[in-house]
Amino acid sequence: MIVTQLSAYEVELLASLIMQLIELISDGEPEGFATESKVDDPFEEIVKDLEGEPDEPGPLEDPVLRRLFPDAYPDDPAASADFRRFTERDLKAAKVAEARVVLNRLATTELGARDLKIPREEVESWLRTLTSVRLAVATRLGIKDAAAADELAALPDEDPRSFMVSVYDWLGFAQETLINAL
Repeated sequence: MIVTQLSAYEVELLASLIMQLIELISDGEPEGFATESKVDDPFEEIVKDLEGEPDEPGPLEDPVLRRLFPDAYPDDPAASADFRRFTERDLKAAKVAEARVVLNRLATTELGARDLKIPREEVESWLRTLTSVRLAVATRLGIKDAAAADELAALPDEDPRSFMVSVYDWLGFAQETLINAL
């Protein structure tokens, strides 16, 4: 078990970022979309998938979603669309489920009044969720490499992006701390 202390502000900030991530990933999907079947008969669902649904997913519009769910075949749009059609729903459901694990564990801190206790079996969910949130922040900030991150780190405090840069750095610190605790 990994035990640490978070302030009320840190719990609220992390929970808010994770809730925004969940909302972005599951946009328009029902609450339990990971387990809901599109049709009553599972065999019919498989046949429908194999036939190619008319509403098959196209490229993702939001840059954060493109970063979290990159094209499997960037040079072959048809193959990418097929891959996305068969995997996207499950990949999104897995990210949302892991994010909910983190939110549930954050709730046990009662806004930082209690220690955060992360059982070993939840560590991977934490790491993947922190990575997803950090990638989302990096994408919004335009960070594509270390040079861009260094450039943003030099922003004056008055720059409106400086707060999100500090959040990006804090998320990196949280990831590193969690890894070192293992």
